[in-house]
Amino acid sequence: MVIINSTKFDFLDIIEPVTTYTDGYLLSLNLGMPPQVFQVYLDTGSDLTWVPCGTNTSYQCLECGNEHSTSKPTPTFSPSQSSSNMRELCGGRFCVDIHSSDNSHDPCAAAGCTIPSFMSGLCTRPCPPFSYTYGGGALVLGSLAKDIVTLHGSIYGIGILLDFPGFCFGCVGSSIREPIGIAGFGKGSLSLPSQLGFLDKGFSHCFLGFRYARNPNFTSSLIMGDLALSAKYDFLFTPMLKSITNPNFYYIGLEGVSIGDGAAIVAPPSLSSIDCEGNGGMIIDTGTTYTHLPDPFYTSILSSLTSVIPYERSYDLEMRTGFDLCFKTPCTHAPCTQDELPLLSLHFLGDAKLTLPKESCYYAVTAPKNSVVVKCLLFQRMDEDDVDSDYDDDVGGANGPGAVLGSFQMQNVEVVYDLEVGRIGFQPKDCALHA
Repeated sequence: MVIINSTKFDFLDIIEPVTTYTDGYLLSLNLGMPPQVFQVYLDTGSDLTWVPCGTNTSYQCLECGNEHSTSKPTPTFSPSQSSSNMRELCGGRFCVDIHSSDNSHDPCAAAGCTIPSFMSGLCTRPCPPFSYTYGGGALVLGSLAKDIVTLHGSIYGIGILLDFPGFCFGCVGSSIREPIGIAGFGKGSLSLPSQLGFLDKGFSHCFLGFRYARNPNFTSSLIMGDLALSAKYDFLFTPMLKSITNPNFYYIGLEGVSIGDGAAIVAPPSLSSIDCEGNGGMIIDTGTTYTHLPDPFYTSILSSLTSVIPYERSYDLEMRTGFDLCFKTPCTHAPCTQDELPLLSLHFLGDAKLTLPKESCYYAVTAPKNSVVVKCLLFQRMDEDDVDSDYDDDVGGANGPGAVLGSFQMQNVEVVYDLEVGRIGFQPKDCALHA
């Protein structure tokens, strides 16, 4: 085991295995000394990394899929079992960040420090508890802790376990709709790549198909460092856009969507640029499952798909699943890939045309029956609750990001976040084959 500070070594890369879950992608966090292991969602749409804290019975999660109970047992972090654990102080930069205050002294005032002590930077009281909100009404409550995080690294191509001391994360005692924990990969100071010193370089991921959901034997790699950016000459790159109100998002510009070999359906100008108030553009959010597009652009895409797909609609499954387009497609034998559902291509700024793998657009929601399987389009309509963030209460629609690129559409596509240059790269590939 080597204790190392990532910012001291330009040749350090991090390579972490990522597994497929039912509605997103998970990576393992080893926190504390000795390490306590947690599976958490990989989320580029937020900054805070957090894990459930307390005991399996004290941690409370409301609306977490268990209709018979307000709590759902889940692995929890025990600060008392880690010899390296400490609380973040009220004057620390992460405490100020999590409380999003215009006045950096507010957290110490809330902690009960005297004016002379927090003005002189001598107050040693812990950071006050925080609340952190996500899209769809999700919320977590907790306190900030600092501890060792252990990751899989590579130095000059040699694999090694690396300890990063002083990693700041949320120790969450209760939550709504967030049961297991999140690793924040946004651009804020609290995010995991920011704390490890990789925001001046970049990272990449290649998500396995959802058919590998809940199968820990199949993993793909999340890579941070120079290795993530090397040998990417054949990628489709589009510039990152900037928002003054949501600077921690990964924004790109969407110019249109094409169906099959047809001409692109032109997106509204608000999706390819961000106005002076920070509204518009498309964010890349691995914490959102499906891609969301605004009306009337989204309705135009649905209309065009309906006109070219030669199969009968399944209105019953549309009602039951909540998806907008479901079709009865032929299936003589598994895996039911021989159909005439058209490919969809996303047209980004910089002439970057990303043709999505078919399995990233349509999903079989039924088992084959009478040589027929029902497949649904897994895009959705944008609304106010679609953005997974703690940055702005007015997102979706006319305010905040205009569209979201979700994780389902990123399966079997390698995505490179080139933060050194300020661009995002895409390349469709079989992520299982290249794992």
